[in-house]
Amino acid sequence: MSSPIAAARRALLLSVTAVAAVGLAVLPAVSASAHDDLVSSNPAADSSIVDDPGVVTLAFSETLLALGESTDGFAVQVVDPEGLHYESGCLALDGAQVTSPVALGDAGGYVVLWQVVSSDGHPTSGQFEFDYEPQSLANAADGLTQAPVCGEPWAGAPDGSPTPTPTAAEPTPTATDDSSVATTVPSTDAATDAGVDPGDPAAASATLPWYAIVLIVVAAAGAAAVLIVIVVRRSRGGGFGGQ
Repeated sequence: MSSPIAAARRALLLSVTAVAAVGLAVLPAVSASAHDDLVSSNPAADSSIVDDPGVVTLAFSETLLALGESTDGFAVQVVDPEGLHYESGCLALDGAQVTSPVALGDAGGYVVLWQVVSSDGHPTSGQFEFDYEPQSLANAADGLTQAPVCGEPWAGAPDGSPTPTPTAAEPTPTATDDSSVATTVPSTDAATDAGVDPGDPAAASATLPWYAIVLIVVAAAGAAAVLIVIVVRRSRGGGFGGQ
């Protein structure tokens, strides 16, 4: 029969083991659910600024996840109390930092809404507010009722002139193309300038291949031989078959 002290020790050991098992089981779930946090921003949350920053900058606790140059899953919006948009729709990702151009409007409160893809591959989002109290509203931008698309007109380009996108350059003719045309197209003027008459048979024969010249010579010799035979026979017998 065990003593009360031994029984207490066994109960304590079982309790510690159970607590450790629960802790190990919960730890992976806590780690998996932890997303990257927004650690700083410009403008800062709940701050009051007098100058338009031109760019909203967000810094996170870990390097954000992006596929190559794509920023799918990322978004930054800046809206006023009326819901008008002042962001450009474009953003740049550099490690743990996200930036997006903005052009603020009238004085008052603004809300920055953001969404990023955390280093664990899960999207996370949030928002914060700041106040804008400029000394002058001469350069106040007009907000858009809809969130702009990158490359299209936005509050910073109210004239409707979007940022130009690169286009493929038109192919430029090369010197090789010009020279090939010059060598394949005969020039009558050039032959005339060189003292050669394009209609002169002698000039034309100079351009014939050697085998054509041989055939012409053979044909001419054959015709001459036939003519000689006819003349000889006529002189002897008065023509073919004349005896």
